[in-house]
Amino acid sequence: MIQIPFKTLKIFCESIDELYLPEFKGSSFRGIIGRTLKSALCILKTQSTCYNCPLVKDCYYNYLFETIPDKSRPLPFNLHKYPSIPHPFVIEPPEEKKTLYKKGETFSLKIILIGKAVAYEPHFILAMRLAGEHGIGKGNRRFVITDYFSTGILNQSITFDLSTQESNNNKLSKITFEFITPLRLVYQKKLVKTLEFHHIIRALLRRISILYYFHVSEDMPPIPAKELINLSENIKTLQYDLKWFDWERYSYRQNRRMILGGLVGQI
Repeated sequence: MIQIPFKTLKIFCESIDELYLPEFKGSSFRGIIGRTLKSALCILKTQSTCYNCPLVKDCYYNYLFETIPDKSRPLPFNLHKYPSIPHPFVIEPPEEKKTLYKKGETFSLKIILIGKAVAYEPHFILAMRLAGEHGIGKGNRRFVITDYFSTGILNQSITFDLSTQESNNNKLSKITFEFITPLRLVYQKKLVKTLEFHHIIRALLRRISILYYFHVSEDMPPIPAKELINLSENIKTLQYDLKWFDWERYSYRQNRRMILGGLVGQI
């Protein structure tokens, strides 16, 4: 069993101007939070990238938004092959698909801080305040924070025991996944266009391992990955209601437009 500490921060906002946001708003909020946080925290703004910065190992912004593995030492689980690692936070934007928020309308979003990032709650609140002053979406329209609260530090326990009698007595016969925002997975260096159960399990095992090692503790308990993957390959799909959805966003970090796509719906 492993335990991953986390904290959920919920932020309530009110639009000052009319806001024009895309249908899937996560990338917009992630982009503006990253830019405002870098502007506030970066000491050596003349550096073109974080990779060559002499302060990279002690930088709050780098840890949160440009999380780069230390290639000067060997890493377990083949983590050395990843050019970057998952960030220690998840942004849950407003789920509604509306794209226009009139002046005075309210909205909220959640930011889930994972592992060591639970200590960075004030940094995300600052970033959201600055984001509201700078503006977001088409025309950089402004908003203001009206309230926020956090859950405090919680722990997510994940058990991988495959042999207990209790687990055998509580088997599930069916499970349904619903992907509200586009799911984009890569398997054997190819985009997954037809999803299978083992694709999900492989992605979850990889994400859990990397998050724990880099953002919780390098002393990671053993995970029976091969056994779980073998079991997952025997799971059959009973109903497939997924479709591919293409969408476009502009990456200020990469300074280019990006056409992305993923699977949405139920399986």
